[in-house]
Amino acid sequence: MKKKACVLLAVSIVLQCYGSTDLFASSRDNLDQTQKALEQSRARQAALVERSKRLKAELADLQEQLVAVAKAVQKSEAEVSAEEENLHILGDQLAVKNKTLVAQRGNLAALVQAALRLSRTPPEAVIMMPGDALETMTAARALKMTAESIRSDIESIGLQLAELHRLKTKVMERREVLRRQQAALKTGQRNLAQQLAARRAVWDKVGRDQAAEAEKLAALARKAQDLQGLFSSLGHAGGKPEGVRGRLRPFADAFGHIRPPSAGHVVQLFGSERNRNETSRGIVIATRKDAPVTAPYDGEVVFTGPFRGYGQLVILRHSDNFHSLLAGLKTINVNAGQFLLEGEPIGAMGDSESSNRLYVELRKNNQPIDPAPWMGIR
Repeated sequence: MKKKACVLLAVSIVLQCYGSTDLFASSRDNLDQTQKALEQSRARQAALVERSKRLKAELADLQEQLVAVAKAVQKSEAEVSAEEENLHILGDQLAVKNKTLVAQRGNLAALVQAALRLSRTPPEAVIMMPGDALETMTAARALKMTAESIRSDIESIGLQLAELHRLKTKVMERREVLRRQQAALKTGQRNLAQQLAARRAVWDKVGRDQAAEAEKLAALARKAQDLQGLFSSLGHAGGKPEGVRGRLRPFADAFGHIRPPSAGHVVQLFGSERNRNETSRGIVIATRKDAPVTAPYDGEVVFTGPFRGYGQLVILRHSDNFHSLLAGLKTINVNAGQFLLEGEPIGAMGDSESSNRLYVELRKNNQPIDPAPWMGIR
């Protein structure tokens, strides 16, 4: 009996040893797998960090390029507008010259007819004409004055024709200049579209949850009763504006040097009457069709989308508790959360006369202030 018990004990000890060995081997395998997974995770994280750095650097380079291209496009727009105005003025001058020339030709024709009638009268007939010598001398003097007037009108018409030719040549030259400027503008617009697409692609790679952000902004817009309420909501939701290269430049130091967001001319000033009980809290700029709209200063996009009577709206948060509001755009090419450099494209205006009015509002501590002096607009 004792012998059997000893055998069983020995078998049990052997089995336990085998079980411990298997358990140890299994634990070691699990540890190796965990360490390997950790190393792979660290490698992926390091790769993601490097990718994020590359994307940020790529985005920063694209921002610089976009600022340069947008500046060139806006300069071309201003040049084309100025050239069109020059052509309009030259066209008016041509019309006046043509009208004057037609009138002078009519006067000259009348004088020539009178001179012909007088010249057909023979000298002996003039002597035999009834009347005294004074009347005869008066008739002769009239004939001489008519001839002198004809010569003067011919000289004047010659000068007018030379001036007309000069104006027509100038119009043709300005039209050629305008054609080249329009071609340059179209090229710039194509380059701008390509750069915007590249920025969009990089921004998508960064991986922000744009759908959730858009829904949050839409909810804020639905909740807000007016623009003041929307700004208040954004103030509670937002953080401190930090740009790609660190803290944004001080807004307060840029008085008089803020970039106008679009080429054009101001058609409504701050404080002007909008209706019987309301005055304008911003300015309105008449732009060209499809004109690009750019950031007036470095800032963070805190709102994009339609809002009540303002149409498509973009709100930028700058440093020093300043915000800028741009409304009336047809297309918007930025998302909430993006940091923009001064002059970087935001969107574009419409393609009709009724849709090229850009509303610009500037706020300090959520109170509207006149943006014109900040932009050096007199």
